[in-house]
Amino acid sequence: MGHVTRRRGRPTVYVAGSLFLDIVMCGLEHAPRPGEEQWIGGSGVMPGGVANQAVACARLGLNSAVITYLGQDRPGSWVREMLADELVDMSYAEYTPHQNITVSLVMEGDRALTTHGKDEVPIPRDDLPAPDVFLVSLPYLVRAQDRIAQWRAQGTIVIADAGWDATGEWPREHLEALAAADVFVPNCSEAMHYTRTLTIPEAAEALTSFVPTVVVTCGAQGVHIAQRSAGSPTAVVVPALEVDAIDTTGAGDAFSAGLATGLATGAPLTDAVHLGQCAAAWTVCRIGGSSAAPHMGELGEWVAQDPQIDALAGQSVRNIQAKLDSVTAL
Repeated sequence: MGHVTRRRGRPTVYVAGSLFLDIVMCGLEHAPRPGEEQWIGGSGVMPGGVANQAVACARLGLNSAVITYLGQDRPGSWVREMLADELVDMSYAEYTPHQNITVSLVMEGDRALTTHGKDEVPIPRDDLPAPDVFLVSLPYLVRAQDRIAQWRAQGTIVIADAGWDATGEWPREHLEALAAADVFVPNCSEAMHYTRTLTIPEAAEALTSFVPTVVVTCGAQGVHIAQRSAGSPTAVVVPALEVDAIDTTGAGDAFSAGLATGLATGAPLTDAVHLGQCAAAWTVCRIGGSSAAPHMGELGEWVAQDPQIDALAGQSVRNIQAKLDSVTAL
C-alpha cells in the first residue's frame, strides 16, 4: 500500500499544522493588568500547535511525523530538540526564519492565547509515502485535497478536525473537502456553526452528508458519534469521563491522538473514542499541551486506578494497548 517503513512495527501517522514554542502560565487569579505582576503556581515551556498531536501520538505508540514550518532561530532550535527527544520525525518539516511563539494564560477554567508568527503550513511533498493515518485541519484539507485523496486511495485513514474559524464564516467549501476524509472530529460549537443547526444530534447527522463518520466532542455532555450507512445515519452518545481539570491546553489534540492510535491498530471506533477520552482526561489534569500527553503504559495504569473511568473505558484502553504490543513485537 505504499506506507512508510514502520519503526519497531508501529503504525505511522503524519500530522500537518502550524508549529509553536508554547509558554504556558497556569493559575492566574484574573486577566493581566497593566503594570501588575502575578506570581502563579505552575508554568511550562514546550512545543505546541501541531506538536500537541504529534507528541501525543508518539507517546501513545505511533511512529509520528510532522508536516510543518520550523524556525531557524533559537526558539526553533529548542522546539527541534524537544521534538527529537519525543521521537517525532522532523524530516518532512520545511524551514522558516523565525519560530512561531504562543503564550497561554490559564485562568477561570479556560485559557487566553497571545501568538506571534505566521499560520502557514507547507503542502506535502510529492515523494512522501502514504501514512497509515493522517491528522489534518479542514482548511488544510481544502488546500491539499488532491494529495490527501491519493493517500486515502492507498489505504490512509484521514482524520480531520475543525479548528476555530475566526472569520465567523464557517464556509461550505470546508465541508465539501471532507469528501477526502474518513472521520471528522469537531467540538459541539464547531459542528453546529458549520451546519447552522441548533442541537448536537442535528449537527452530527447533517455532517454525515459530507463524511462517513462524525465524532463530536462535547465536554461534560460526552462524545456524539454519527455514522453514514446504507440506511439512515446511526447515532451513539459515549458518556463523559469526570476529572478535575486544571489546564485544558491540548485536550482536543490528545483526544484526536487517542482516536488516531485506536483506529491505526484496527480497533473498533468506540474503543478508539474511549482511548481519546482517556488521553484528553489525563492531559487536562496536568499543565501544558504536548508535555502533558500520556505514554500508553502510564495511561493504562492511571485508568485502572480510577473505578469510574475504568468501568467506562478501561477495557478499550487495554484492548488497544494489547494490539500495539502485538504489532511492536513482530
